Amino acid sequence: MDPAETLSVLKKIEDIAMLAGIRGRVNEERMHFECGFNLPENRSQMVFVRVAGKTMTGGTVVSIFSPCHVVSTGFLKGLSKQSALDLLKRNEQVMFARYGVWSLEGNDMVVASADRLVDAMDHTDFHSLVWYTAIAADAFEKSQGADKF
Repeated sequence: MDPAETLSVLKKIEDIAMLAGIRGRVNEERMHFECGFNLPENRSQMVFVRVAGKTMTGGTVVSIFSPCHVVSTGFLKGLSKQSALDLLKRNEQVMFARYGVWSLEGNDMVVASADRLVDAMDHTDFHSLVWYTAIAADAFEKSQGADKF
């Protein structure tokens, strides 16, 4: 997908977010939509939306994601077996989102994410997706004793 088409999709996401009462902005440098959430216990969480690609029939898919843990690299570092199993168990308990490990900007990161077809997503769907993604990411981040994102 070319940059102009990606930007057009992100502007559509920005419009949907506005209708949902979600304040955010398109970051043209990183080519994503970004928004922040204030959560209970003075915690916060950032959520991003990026264009993930096209379906076999040409529909545009976006990924709504929120980082929640940077996986350390090096000798005796990384995600422990227990943490990996915990993420898999959490996947069965969380609504709308899922946990995974993404490689972003040279780092492996645990993220909560959800994918949706843009043309099938209205403002109420978007509202639920971004909030539940933020809540899921913050829950894992809190379990790690952090509030970085």
